[in-house]
Amino acid sequence: MKKRLIVLFLLVISGSLVFAGLNEDYQALQQQFMKKRRMVRSRTEMNKLGIERVQALKNLLAKYKGRKLAEDEQMTMAEVLMSVDNLASAWDILKTITAPADPEKYNAMCARSLFGLGKDTMASKYLEKLNHQGQFYGMVNFGRGMSLLRKGEESAAIPYLKEVVGVVTLQDVYRVYAINALVTYYEDNGSHARAMKLLAKSVKDSTFSGRSRNELKNMEMAMAMIGKAAMNLQNIVRGFNGNAPVVFKEKGKVIVLDFFAPWCGPCKAAIPVLSKLYLENRDKGLDVIGVTRLYGYYADGKTRQQNITAAKEAELIATFVKSQKASYPMALVGNEDAFKDYAVTGLPHSVLIDRKGIIRRVFTGMYSQKSFMKAVRTLLDEKVK
Repeated sequence: MKKRLIVLFLLVISGSLVFAGLNEDYQALQQQFMKKRRMVRSRTEMNKLGIERVQALKNLLAKYKGRKLAEDEQMTMAEVLMSVDNLASAWDILKTITAPADPEKYNAMCARSLFGLGKDTMASKYLEKLNHQGQFYGMVNFGRGMSLLRKGEESAAIPYLKEVVGVVTLQDVYRVYAINALVTYYEDNGSHARAMKLLAKSVKDSTFSGRSRNELKNMEMAMAMIGKAAMNLQNIVRGFNGNAPVVFKEKGKVIVLDFFAPWCGPCKAAIPVLSKLYLENRDKGLDVIGVTRLYGYYADGKTRQQNITAAKEAELIATFVKSQKASYPMALVGNEDAFKDYAVTGLPHSVLIDRKGIIRRVFTGMYSQKSFMKAVRTLLDEKVK
């Protein structure tokens, strides 16, 4: 018995035997989540995984509720609480920690929780303690900026998003998203030149990867369409929900040209919104036209068929359109010419055309619905001279 205890003691102090605690459980949960995330193939699966993760985190909180935790475990507990949006409880823990092992992470967590609780002055003090070129600084600014955007406080969000763009150590995806938000803000406020200047500068920024610079270049090409005359849709092979208009010049109507694909989750989510918009404003001179194209395959998030004929793909798209119950006409084009004409390099992609047939706004990616609706209303209210 004595020998067994000695062996057990040696295993523990050597690190060969580890008793799981909060940190280990949380790390295992995170690794499990990342492994499952790599297997996700659709937006529906991602949403399901997100719900599963939140429940797992709540179970973890329940498991360790009331236990006495070491200071490093308290940090982990606060991180878990923040992950399930319990910012008040997270802050209650954070403010008791006196000697954090990772001060940078600690200050970032304090700033994030306090911003979320509306204690901006206190949050800013922690934010200023961070390395301004560090990822934590970029992430806190990004989170704060996006939170303000969701609340409709665009002008307050801009300073935070500008900071994000300048943090070169931050992952490109956040910086590009911030640039997109800034471009939208500038366009909303009639500063097209400022938007183009930001994009031109960003495209040349060597701190971005080649892939990100290409994405920014595509964004620049799309925004460069603003002010140009709208072009006719080319090579329409089929119309749905009535005949989609193809001539836009001098129509006397405001047109929303929405490029979509059945496999694009955000595009599908926009269809009922656009349907409602069309029904409420068609008497005011609004046309909404959906445009998709043949890809040589079909996918809608549930099924996928490769190497199919154009006729088969058209039938599948027709079935998809019918299932969406859109109130506005849609067009299927036979190739990517129409997409190229409107600088469509990714989806979602929506173009607003005024009553004179001039492209006035272009919205790409996960754009602000509030900005989009405001732009449509502005064009509808304009008086044609």
